Amino acid sequence: MSILFSARGRSERVQFSLGSRPLKGEMPPQPPVNKRPKRPLSNKLDDNLKTLKEIFHVPDSSDIVVREMTMAEPHQRVALMYVEGLASFDKLYHSVLEPILIFSELRKSREKSLLARLKESLLTSGQVSESKDIDDLVERITMGDTAILIDGENIALAVETKGWEHRQVEQTLTERIVRGPQTGFSEVIRSNTALIRTVIHSPDLVMENVTVGERSPTQVVLAYIRGLANDKIVQELKRRLGSVSVDTVLSSGDLEKLIEDAPSLIPTILSTERPDRVASFLLEGACAILVAGDPFALVCPVTFYAFLHSPEDAYLRWPYGSILRLIRTFSFFVALYFLGVYVAIVLYHPEMIPTVLTMALASAREFIPLPMVVEVFIMYVGFELIREAGIRIPSPIGTTIGIVGALLIGEAAVRASVVSPIMVILIAVTALASLTIPSQELQMSLRLGTPVFILVGAAFGLYGIVALTFMLLCYLMSLRSIGVPFFSPVSPTRASAPDVVLRGPTWKMSLRPPFLRPKDLRRQPRVSRLWDRGQTLEREASEEGDVQQD
Repeated sequence: MSILFSARGRSERVQFSLGSRPLKGEMPPQPPVNKRPKRPLSNKLDDNLKTLKEIFHVPDSSDIVVREMTMAEPHQRVALMYVEGLASFDKLYHSVLEPILIFSELRKSREKSLLARLKESLLTSGQVSESKDIDDLVERITMGDTAILIDGENIALAVETKGWEHRQVEQTLTERIVRGPQTGFSEVIRSNTALIRTVIHSPDLVMENVTVGERSPTQVVLAYIRGLANDKIVQELKRRLGSVSVDTVLSSGDLEKLIEDAPSLIPTILSTERPDRVASFLLEGACAILVAGDPFALVCPVTFYAFLHSPEDAYLRWPYGSILRLIRTFSFFVALYFLGVYVAIVLYHPEMIPTVLTMALASAREFIPLPMVVEVFIMYVGFELIREAGIRIPSPIGTTIGIVGALLIGEAAVRASVVSPIMVILIAVTALASLTIPSQELQMSLRLGTPVFILVGAAFGLYGIVALTFMLLCYLMSLRSIGVPFFSPVSPTRASAPDVVLRGPTWKMSLRPPFLRPKDLRRQPRVSRLWDRGQTLEREASEEGDVQQD
């Protein structure tokens, strides 16, 4: 028995947790990371160019530009290397070429070295950094920067000249709302960080750069509010991002699978394309992860209820927001259970159906030659085909597919006695309920869970539905999102903020979600409507007193 308990203790200590048990306040041991040995730059320009050309496969790579030139003053050999298409030629011309070829003659200085003179007096770019490592310089070039190599110097300069073609900031596609901001993220990571800063005007908002990928490095930004986010969450995310050993990360979906607590069919990390929603989570103490080239941001830790919330809830009056959340919760259960419970009751528990309804169902299925389970799956698969076709085909004929699927195919199937009219109604209700879920990831989980409940209901009846529900709840209760129990604050049961499950009044939201364990739990004072009591802010009162004294 002691051996079993000790083994259990060891397995619990491996799992990350925000509490004192089982980690006792200590971070998990970091795995050893195999780092490549650094390759320093040489003092000879020709050697550096030869090495970089071999790395970039020049002249086979036609978009790699290598420009050798001589400065106006002093007459020193200099070489530029950049990727055509990633670097903006306007930035390159005004920030690099003009200062080196023209302005170096005008701004003569013999007190500083050539490297310091270029960096401090000539180059007009907003970002100029030094690099002594070839691999670091290669990574900067692939990110769109321009490398400046100087003969006789073992240090290169990386100038920010990014300027590739990209999509401008537009409306969101998957999280549309009626009232509230309409802007969404784009594929440019710096535009995305700027959109978040337009919402959170605080110097404590930290954007840390992390590079993920060995063969094709991808820039990743970890965003959090220092002094508010829990240090253990931030450190754990840094550890997981730094411990990802893959060739490349092409999207936030790939990164999500690499850093989540355990592989799961239920999403435990929220993805969103709305800056305002990311800002609201950051202000609660969560963290956000942005991936270069992806218009979606990852938010963690989150709970199950966050997937049923819509960004529009915050812009409506709190009773309306609460009602909408209740409707989405009801729709979630309808989409998951409706077809399975119907099949189980009709096949195993017909006594639960009123007699008049039983006669109507029997008359509707009188000429249907197929078993009920086959009939359900034919309609369910048919709806999934229509949904996928509506997404993949060109938008001008997207509505046509819906009309054809709903009217022609559905009506023809009923007239041909392939399916019953009641089955068309049941599939339509299930489809509408699944489409009310705001999160696309949770919709995908429902699309997989609904057929499972249909099969269990057809095989075991309501007893199978109850047993499967019990197993599903046990599984959901065991999930964690970066150390936070996925079903908090229901399991484990804890006092929570009003906005976690239902939408509460703004003046009552004095606390942040305690399951995130933020450093500053209080969001606002208990009484935020000071004017109700004839009071005002202390700083305003002091300013008025100063004015009266003057």
